[in-house]
Amino acid sequence: MAAIALVTTDMSTIEFDDPDLEPIHAALVAAGHDTVQANWLDESVDWSAFDLAVIRCPWDYMSRVEEFLAWLDRVETLTTLWNPPAFIRWNLDKTYLLTLDHLGVPVVPTLVAASVDEVGEAIAAVVDTGFDNLVVKPTVSAGSKDTGLFSADDPAAVKLAEHIVAMGKQVIVQPAIPSVAEVGEQALMFFNGEFSHAFNKGPLLAHGGGLLSGDEYVEQLSLATPTVDELDVAHRVLDAVRSVAPGLEGRFPLYARIDLVATDEGPLLLEAEMFEPSYNVWLADGLVERFVAAVESVLG
Repeated sequence: MAAIALVTTDMSTIEFDDPDLEPIHAALVAAGHDTVQANWLDESVDWSAFDLAVIRCPWDYMSRVEEFLAWLDRVETLTTLWNPPAFIRWNLDKTYLLTLDHLGVPVVPTLVAASVDEVGEAIAAVVDTGFDNLVVKPTVSAGSKDTGLFSADDPAAVKLAEHIVAMGKQVIVQPAIPSVAEVGEQALMFFNGEFSHAFNKGPLLAHGGGLLSGDEYVEQLSLATPTVDELDVAHRVLDAVRSVAPGLEGRFPLYARIDLVATDEGPLLLEAEMFEPSYNVWLADGLVERFVAAVESVLG
């Protein structure tokens, strides 16, 4: 039996729940592990009392990134964290997409801008490649926070970029892949490098900014069967990550969600979520047990 912490936050302070948290907690307890949900902001938590801390849903980190990174620095000296802190620091910033693209992974074209002028240049570059629509988002974000879908000539795109820059963040500009607005994204979930399950995430962004669901973040999810090409790209992503990302020491991440989009040329990587993704283990029987088995394998 191991003492395990599932790293959370005060869930009453954020805009959405974590549907994975309770199933994972219950399954780890059922497997005989002394498991608690521990708020990363709770200074009374004795992290050294745990054999393992698994990052689950510290989803308010976006508004206090430096504080969260300092927490990682402190807690990694007290217990074992998965995914590893150095790896989380790398994956937290979406500029990792540039690294994976350089390694030959098929990635949605990604431009990074540090100023509003550079955003204008990035938008022009997207138009030059034949796309009329684009997505603007921060390099550090989750839950589609400060993310918008716009026509390339929509002033709202630049306004959102100005807001992101004013927060001290860099801006990502990507062409809007048409299939995302039609059928959404395909998310492939891996535990310790082994494929577990896939699900489709329906279209989320409203054209012109905001969410299709209005002010509330609502995902439309359904189990999916990945294609051979999707599995191939996902494995290429994981192999590239394992070869270049810090903290893994040649291992696979405990958990990794590979979000792909369909194009005529084949699947492209939109994001590789390996910090605090939703697994959606509640979608089918047996999925949470796969995660428990992965946790037990890193416990040794």
